Amino acid sequence: MGANAQTSVPLFVANAVLTAAQQNISAATGVPVFATTVTRDAAFGGSNKVLAEGQLAYIEASDIVQYYSGSSWLTLGPTASAISAIDVNRVNTSQTTASTSYVGLTTAQTITMTTGTKVLVLLSFNFAADDAVESYASVAVSGATTTAASDANSAYAQSSKSGGYQFSVANAIPLTVTAGSNTFTMQFRQTGSLTTNKNRTMTVIAYS
Repeated sequence: MGANAQTSVPLFVANAVLTAAQQNISAATGVPVFATTVTRDAAFGGSNKVLAEGQLAYIEASDIVQYYSGSSWLTLGPTASAISAIDVNRVNTSQTTASTSYVGLTTAQTITMTTGTKVLVLLSFNFAADDAVESYASVAVSGATTTAASDANSAYAQSSKSGGYQFSVANAIPLTVTAGSNTFTMQFRQTGSLTTNKNRTMTVIAYS
């Protein structure tokens, strides 16, 4: 808390003499500073507070400026950052699967992070097949949340020819999870022949 922070809301009475310190703090800040919304309310008189519409307050715990609307405190700004965490896991090595159910490849791809309830998972990969095939990449979540990989949350492509890494697949998957430590695992499945996958990237973005 800054040296010049106004940390109280003085109540002056008629004929009171203002000290130099009181005048200096008021001139230096103009906005009272409180550690939390609880200390803010206490400073203004708790449940008996009488506030003028437009009253300002700065809350240290969340680094926001609030104003009193006449009925409640509202946030003026800045608002909290939309993105709270971001991480990327990329594997370039070519690895195969013949599984028709979701499995991890030889080099596992996982990201563990502390999240809120909203997460955006970006999946991308290149693949080739020996025959016509459908290929899926999805994400399983464990930890605070338990969610199995599924076609509904996948990057998908269908090949009608074999050979070469001519197929590039990507998708953005919004997930609702339980807040806490969550582990995200990229998994694959295919329908048909063996698929070869490389340049596999999973990006996890936690936001509010």
